[in-house]
Amino acid sequence: MKFTLEPYQSAAVESVLTNLAKARAGYLDDRERTAVGLTAPTGAGKTVIATAVLEGIYKGTPTRTPNPSMTILWITDDRSLNAQTISKITQASGGSIDINRIRFIGEVDHRTLEPGHIYFVHIQAMQKNSTLHAVRPDGTPNDKRTHGAWDMIANTVRERGEDFLVIWDEAHRGSGTKNTDRKSIAGTIVGGGATNIGTVQPPAPVVLGISATPDRFQSAMQAADRTMRLVEVKAGDVRESGLLKDCILLRSLGESQSADNTMLALAVEDLKSSDEAWRVHHETTGDRLVEPLLVVQVEQGLSPAKEEARFAEILAVMESVWPVLSGYAVAHAFGDHGQYKVGDKTIRYLPPEAISGDDQARVVLFKSALTTGWDCPRAEVMISFQNKDSYTEIAQLIGRLVRTPLAKRVDGGDDRLNEVAAYLPGFRTEHVARVVNALTEDETVEVDIVIAPVVCEKSTDVPAELFDLLDTLPSHTRQRTSFSSRTAQLMRLAAALTEHDLIKQGSAKAKQWIVDQMRAADGQRSSEIDAKVADIMSLTISTTMVAYGKTIMQSVGKSATPTNERDLEGYFQKAKRLLPDGSANWYYNDLCDRGEDDIDASARLVAMADLGFTTVIEEQAATLIDDWRQQHAAKVSAKPRHVRDQIEPLWHLGGTPMLPTTVEVRDAYPAATEKVRGTTVEQIGTYPSHLYVIPAGKPDAGRFPVDTSRSSWEQEVLDFELDSETLVGWYRNPSSGRHALAIPYKFGDKNQLMHPDFLFWHDDGDGEYVMDIVDPHRFDLADTSAKWSALSRYAQDNTDRVRRCLAIAKVGGSLRALDLTTAGIDERIAEATNQNLIEAIFVTEGMSYP
Repeated sequence: MKFTLEPYQSAAVESVLTNLAKARAGYLDDRERTAVGLTAPTGAGKTVIATAVLEGIYKGTPTRTPNPSMTILWITDDRSLNAQTISKITQASGGSIDINRIRFIGEVDHRTLEPGHIYFVHIQAMQKNSTLHAVRPDGTPNDKRTHGAWDMIANTVRERGEDFLVIWDEAHRGSGTKNTDRKSIAGTIVGGGATNIGTVQPPAPVVLGISATPDRFQSAMQAADRTMRLVEVKAGDVRESGLLKDCILLRSLGESQSADNTMLALAVEDLKSSDEAWRVHHETTGDRLVEPLLVVQVEQGLSPAKEEARFAEILAVMESVWPVLSGYAVAHAFGDHGQYKVGDKTIRYLPPEAISGDDQARVVLFKSALTTGWDCPRAEVMISFQNKDSYTEIAQLIGRLVRTPLAKRVDGGDDRLNEVAAYLPGFRTEHVARVVNALTEDETVEVDIVIAPVVCEKSTDVPAELFDLLDTLPSHTRQRTSFSSRTAQLMRLAAALTEHDLIKQGSAKAKQWIVDQMRAADGQRSSEIDAKVADIMSLTISTTMVAYGKTIMQSVGKSATPTNERDLEGYFQKAKRLLPDGSANWYYNDLCDRGEDDIDASARLVAMADLGFTTVIEEQAATLIDDWRQQHAAKVSAKPRHVRDQIEPLWHLGGTPMLPTTVEVRDAYPAATEKVRGTTVEQIGTYPSHLYVIPAGKPDAGRFPVDTSRSSWEQEVLDFELDSETLVGWYRNPSSGRHALAIPYKFGDKNQLMHPDFLFWHDDGDGEYVMDIVDPHRFDLADTSAKWSALSRYAQDNTDRVRRCLAIAKVGGSLRALDLTTAGIDERIAEATNQNLIEAIFVTEGMSYP
């Protein structure tokens, strides 16, 4: 793979491969038909996951042998989606999947689909009058084809069903379960039955259905009496990975007057500032330069004359704000694909699936119709001139813009690079609720929605030292980098340390270290390895004689014969899968350089793999990782944060996926000033003394907006804590991200992060500022005891920073507080695994609050 998989992606790939192997075995054993369902929410990188699955099938994994004979048929309902998917597969695989083995089904005319090939077909290509059929609709033969598409698929199922896999992309489409539902073409390929040309299709033995909303697919497969095996990627895991932007900023008019061009100018200014921020990020970090894009959803239903006038107005406004936005930088993706003439200017056509890769396009005009499956991660800003009744289409368009352009959260620098700004000039505040509800109804998108955002700045009324205290506050983050082995982790660390001039030729040193340790282990166990090599190089053949007509068998001896070189090569390929990363090749080359015969060298590696040398190599890789951490940790900690964030996770050797870090102070804090309640939008209350405040000249300047509607007692807590005479500042802790205090806890078999609600700093009277953590929280939730127990341990482990740590809950109609710094309270809370037990602790050990 060219891309490093996120942990959740690696887990999904492993689960899909496991289920496909079970499905294949079930078909071979008793002709069981199986459907494997992959639920991949928006932004999960389903094509990256699928590409890794294809690699696992064709190339094998450390625990699986490859199946180079597998034939795959990938079906969709959209021609452009096929082309886009092929492009993504070739890009993600980095050449490991041979592009010459990826074909459209219409390009071949064989009895069966060929082994080892991936075929793409969109269902429109198999309509009744399609030229892919060997017989025309009128019954006459197609002189351009010997075998029709239906025939090739059917023959493949009948003759090589165990090595045939159908991948159904967007599998919820055409998955009807009622008797009245007309079986779709895709459904017929999968489930068999009468085709649209009158032939009978055998059902596909194994199907992999990929969908963000798999319910209909699952129901259809169960109704067809298929064994279902489900693999689900959680939306929360995708968000934590950084593949989705952190939030959507919805900007609308609070007034009734029309100000379309003013809002368009603001959107262009936003795009311009985003462009500048990406260039700074590129120069600072060396990450790929992102050319941000503005999406403009224009009005529909205008007469040709009015439409041309409106387009001319849009072009003029954009160019006046930023002259770059003219000529080839502006394109359209309307249903009619031709160029648009607007006065003396021309707006070129750009297919939706090509937008992301066309860096010259900086503005794309849309109407309502959207093509299936496209997305544009570099779209940073959108503006819609649709009316208030088009909220579903607007929400759909916004949903296409939530992926991060670098496939990771941008740490350090400008937070704006992790956001999407959506301008809705035709929407008053009461209409915005419809867009928000349409967005939040889509459970496959999990992104914060900030309504009428105000960008709060660092307060000059709180001590500047508080920002330093926040910036160095111990926290945790989820490991976002997965490694197939410690050796792979070592090689990644070596490259990173070399890139930032901390060591010279790190990769070469790491390889040499592994080779030296393998040589040493080889020397220590040489007799054992030699015996294994001798066994590998020679096969013992036993001969048993059975006399005709007799019941007695007689063994007549054994003989030894050299192992064929082809078999030895197969053994060596297995050894390369078993030994981590490239260690087998590295030691093989070392043996050959020292005069070992190539056959003997490969046999030695096979022996070492069989004798469990993987453990030896992994332990030595971990040793060097730890040595480099001890040597370079101090220097890395003095590097810019983006360098630290790249290197420090690479020397983490713990078993937990949570990594120690510190809270990162931001320069600005975008906060919502309005909230949705039902179908209306309401103002959010503001509070004084926060570290970040609404800037001067805006309503409620010097204060910070906090939505306390989610908890009936948050407002009581804030009112009481802010009334303290010793308070010097406070912080509304975000619910995720690097700017939040995050504390790890384990619930069941899941490692999670909890984020306490409030941090308050007080002047303790001795010149030092102390911090209180206050977390008002319901205690009827299943994970409450695990969260508060972890918060208690954090407070007790950081007594130099935490003065007070309170869990607050409503018990018997009144608020009570539990001091989590009390010795042993963490253990008692951990044992309180239900609501009644937690309530009992609050009653016996808590205090009245306030």
